[in-house]
Formats: sequence, structure tokens, C-alpha cells
Amino acid sequence: MEYISMRSWTVLILAVLFHSCNTTSPNEVIDGILEVPENRLNSDSRTLKLAYKVLKAKNADPLKAPILFLQGGPGASTLIMEEYWKNHLLRNDRDIVLMDQRGTGASEANCIDMGKAIFAIGRQDLGPKEELWALDSIFNQCKEAVNKKGVDLAGYTSQENAADFEALRKDLEYEQWNLLGASYGSRLGLTIMRDFPNSVRSSIFVGVFAPESQLSGETIIDFEKSLFEVLRRCEQSEKCNSRYPHLKNRLLSILKKLKSEPLRLDYDSKPFILNRRDALLLLHQSLYSRQSIADIPEIIEAMEKGNLEPINNALQRIEFIYNLVNWPMNNSVMAYEELPFIDSLEIINAHGKSELGFDIMTFEGFNSLSNWHPFRAEVLENQPVISDIPTLMVSGSLDPVTPISNSIEALGYLKNGYGVIFQDESHDLANPFFLKIAEDFLNNPFHKPDLDCSKIRQPIEWNLHKPSQ
Repeated sequence: MEYISMRSWTVLILAVLFHSCNTTSPNEVIDGILEVPENRLNSDSRTLKLAYKVLKAKNADPLKAPILFLQGGPGASTLIMEEYWKNHLLRNDRDIVLMDQRGTGASEANCIDMGKAIFAIGRQDLGPKEELWALDSIFNQCKEAVNKKGVDLAGYTSQENAADFEALRKDLEYEQWNLLGASYGSRLGLTIMRDFPNSVRSSIFVGVFAPESQLSGETIIDFEKSLFEVLRRCEQSEKCNSRYPHLKNRLLSILKKLKSEPLRLDYDSKPFILNRRDALLLLHQSLYSRQSIADIPEIIEAMEKGNLEPINNALQRIEFIYNLVNWPMNNSVMAYEELPFIDSLEIINAHGKSELGFDIMTFEGFNSLSNWHPFRAEVLENQPVISDIPTLMVSGSLDPVTPISNSIEALGYLKNGYGVIFQDESHDLANPFFLKIAEDFLNNPFHKPDLDCSKIRQPIEWNLHKPSQ
């Protein structure tokens, strides 16, 4: 497969736009390019061009520091969020700053077709070893391509990422800004707080993935805990339980059957063989938001009865995520910052206790990561961030990947940190009460926020479609 790299697009911007807040027209969006070293530890480093946008406040208030949005992944594009932020309430009186992180989106992304190639592996009925070989082949093709371009993979770390945003802050002449990060964006935000504390006024993190958070055996436990809690809530709902009875037992039976009899279907006009591993991946990704959680009972029944439409809908979500993430950036960060601190024994023990037989090493491709590059982080990148910067950490109790325990642990090192839990939310948290809490916190971050509205329950609205005849 040929990988085509995406270079940054360039926009000419007059310097006056960066300094004249009073002349900024309503709804103006400033486009720019930030040039940074690819590897600040290498004096001969080549230069990267990073694309950014500043969505100027609709009603500019010079006393209100801007919001820097930090995207997750690692590896997801940020500038795709422009439409989301265009009419966001938080933009009413604050600038919103977006920048595609190095190696993502319009910021010199590499191997942009890699997600398609990885998704194509799932179409086949491969065993764990065959799947690892297939992943290794894809990773090696990309690695050859980036080596030919002279890409320095040692430069794709959270520390370099954080330094990029500090350079952007200086370029835009903001004294301080507020950080708003989701998932990996929280890891990046905590790194900024650690390395450039004087630049941060306050921070809000959703789905907390702190440096000390472990992606090993805990991932297996977190996935099953989330999934079984979702099934329990369906059982406790009279309507859901009536429509989808005995879900857990049915799921275990389906997974056992798929091990020897995979489900064959057409997806996007091409064959797709849904085996046991694919089913677990499909359920894992469906746990990310309350909207897709509502479909899980229907998905389980669909795998049981061979109803293809719910499965195809769930596969669309997975394909979207695979194409959204830039895998060279993701691989580089994960190999550098996670692999050195993975406890293989913990993974083996967790796998042995797993009811579902969830194998994180093949599921996340950790084995293939070991050959991506040789660079490994020092212990600093596995230590909690100690800070007195006001920080709000937000968690959903159904989150399968960044559980509440991540926030609780990180908050122990944040003098002015506050935690809020939404019982009926997951990783992709979009709760109207969260917006109110966030706005109040931004206006007065040193005042303990009123979290009462977070206790208002919003039960899952289950998809109760009638069974197909």
C-alpha cells in the first residue's frame, strides 16, 4: 500500500490581526501556521509547520483568557472541531484556540491511509498471531515511508507537543490561557501544566488520562466493569429487560459461538467476517458514549440473530475512529510513554481472570508497537503532575477506558483540583450540566464549583426497536 503524506496548508495572515482585539469583527476566524523544530533535543532538527485557528470571541472581553482545546487520541485532528466551537456558548466572551498537533490533520500528518489498512484487517477472520503479523506489516510499511522522508520519530512525544503549544501562546501574545482537554488531551494538558505552569490560568479535563494512569491489565478490568454495568442497568430497566432479557448470558453464548462460527456479512459492499475479537472491539467502542451505549442490547441481539443493520452501524463508528486517528503519531506517543511502564505480568493475570477472554496485547497492538521505534521515556513520564493550578476533572461512571479512578488518583496531587462525576455518562461526555459547571469554573476557578447539578440522573434511553421478523 502506498502512503501519501499530507503537508500543511499555508495561509497568509497580517501581523495586525494578532494584536488588534478591538478591530476584530464578530465571528472572525484567524488561520495561521506555526513553525517549530521537529525535535528540540536535536540541533539539526528539521522544521514542522503546524496549522492552527483562533476563533475570536463574539463579544471580546480583554479580561478573559482564551480557551485552548486539546484533542484526544493521541493522533486525532483538532481543526475538525471548528464547526463544533463556532457557535459554542464558551466562545461568547473568550477566544477559542485550535491547533492540529504535530503529525496530525493539517500539521504534516504521515501515512494518512494507515487507519484504512488497519480496519481492513478486521474484515478477515485472522487468529491473534496472524493479526499481529498483519499489523506488523502495516507498521513496517509506514515506518519505511517516514524514514524515507527523514521523519524523526523521537520528536513525537507529549513533551514536544506541549512545547509546541507554549510556542503558539507566545506567538499569539496571550499572557495565559485556560486548557480544555479530552482523553489524551488531558495527558497533554497535564504535561503543559508541568512544563509551563505560568502559562496556564485553569484547566478542565474530561475522561482523564494522566501520566501515571496505567494502560495494561486495568484496561481489561475497566472494559468488563463498564460493559457488565451497562447490561445490569438494562436488566434494572423494566422496558429494556422486557425487550432484551438475559443479556449477559446471551452475550457469553454469542462470543463462544463466534469463536468457531464467525458471522459473515457485507459491510460497505465488501465482505466482513465478524469473529469473536471483532465482536469485543465493537462492544468496546460502543461503550464510549451514552448514545452508542443505548444500542448495545440491540447489537448483542443482532449478533445472535444475524441482523446486520445494527452491526453495520456500529462498524461505521469504528471505521470513523480508525480514519480519524493518525497512527504514526499515536504509535510514537504510545511506544515512548506507555510501553516502558507496562506490567506484562499484570496483563497476564488480568487476562486470566477475564470473563470475556479480552486480550489487550493483540487488541491494542502493543506487541507491534515495540518495534515502531526504540525511544523510551524516562520515569518522569509515568509520574503524577503536582500543581496548584485550578483544575476541574470530569468523569463518566460508564467510561471503559479512562475510569473515575484516574481522576481520583490525579486529584491527589492537585492542590486546587476538583472532581465531578456523571453517573450516566461515559468517555465521550456531552452533558448540558457539564457546560454550566465548566462556565462557572472558568469565571472563578479558585472558587469551589457548585456540582449539585451533576447529581441529576439522566438514565440511558435504550434503543427498544422491535425484533426483526
